[in-house]
Amino acid sequence: MSATNLAILGIAIGIGIALFVIQEIRVILLKRRLGDAIVGTEKRNIQLSYLIKTAEALTSVLSKEKLLRIIIETIGDITKSDRASSLCALFLTDYNLNTLIYTTGFNLDVTMLCRPNFKIDDQPFKVLKKNKDIIFFDEKEKIKNIFFKESKLHMLQDVDCGLLIPLTVENEVMGVIVSFLAKSSFEFLKRDIHLLRALMGEVSIALGSAVQSELAVLDRLTKVYNHTYFEGRLEQEVARSDRYKYPVSVLMIDIDHFKQINDTYGHQQGDIILQEVARIIKSNIRVVDLCARYGGEEFAVVLPETDLTGSSEREVAKEIGGALAKAKFLREAVERAEIRITEGFRIKLTVSIGIGIKRFPEGSHITKDYLIKEADRQLYRAKQEGRNRVCHP
Repeated sequence: MSATNLAILGIAIGIGIALFVIQEIRVILLKRRLGDAIVGTEKRNIQLSYLIKTAEALTSVLSKEKLLRIIIETIGDITKSDRASSLCALFLTDYNLNTLIYTTGFNLDVTMLCRPNFKIDDQPFKVLKKNKDIIFFDEKEKIKNIFFKESKLHMLQDVDCGLLIPLTVENEVMGVIVSFLAKSSFEFLKRDIHLLRALMGEVSIALGSAVQSELAVLDRLTKVYNHTYFEGRLEQEVARSDRYKYPVSVLMIDIDHFKQINDTYGHQQGDIILQEVARIIKSNIRVVDLCARYGGEEFAVVLPETDLTGSSEREVAKEIGGALAKAKFLREAVERAEIRITEGFRIKLTVSIGIGIKRFPEGSHITKDYLIKEADRQLYRAKQEGRNRVCHP
């Protein structure tokens, strides 16, 4: 097993342990609420599914997306009352944009909010920059005015209060959960804030581990896969190709005249261009395909089970036409785009693309390295022939 795979396995185990602790804390909360209900100090509608759902989640395949669902459902369960469900939204922090971005919700989706994203300096989030602790606020009008569309206010008839729960890792707020809840739940959680803090500490650790796992295979600037992960995945696809006699294609994509762009507009604008080109590529390939940053201004795309002029699978949507059609489509998509690099100023780009193909029976000898070398050779040819074109064997 490779060092990368061992690291990811270790991170996954760490996430599992953190989620197990989450379960234990939820059991404590459950017992506390049962005790309160027995003595009449708190009436809660506690269902067996509350624990079953957590147990099922712990035995599931863990990914960042799955983890975010576990987190938001955990908070949703904890903050509901016996008379009313809570509404929760989870925002992740993008420090490049100084923005909190809506990611997932519990009884709440993005169409209910005034806007999907909030600035970190907006109220009520601004206070989290100094006080990275759970914040309780009980001004219903503030909740309504800040977060919700007027047409959705009827859904807040049982909501009187709110919580801001920061997800903090190494003193950085990685995200914020906003929970809108009934007064009874609000008062209960204020009394049990030490348990809520313990829960959020474990949630933050789990999220931090998931993000670190993601960073291990992602390019930090463009958020597509990095070179190391590309090499590993392509090796797997070539082995799969040899076993099942399926074709596999590789695209090498290079931004034309990128050095000149960097020299003219600066490296910060160059970074924006790299991010936007990565976004265009990623949004125009199949789920089974892989986009990676190969190095500098060069990207690589792996197209499993895809020949030069047709896919071996049923041809639907983005699969039509094979590697050549896909490369031409991506080239045209970049050429059509107008990328805003400064306020009020947009730039148009072109890319050159080289294709490498492993097909059967004539390509049975082709290795991963040979496939990369062929795609790179075809890219060089595209550059030599005038750029903004696709070349293939």
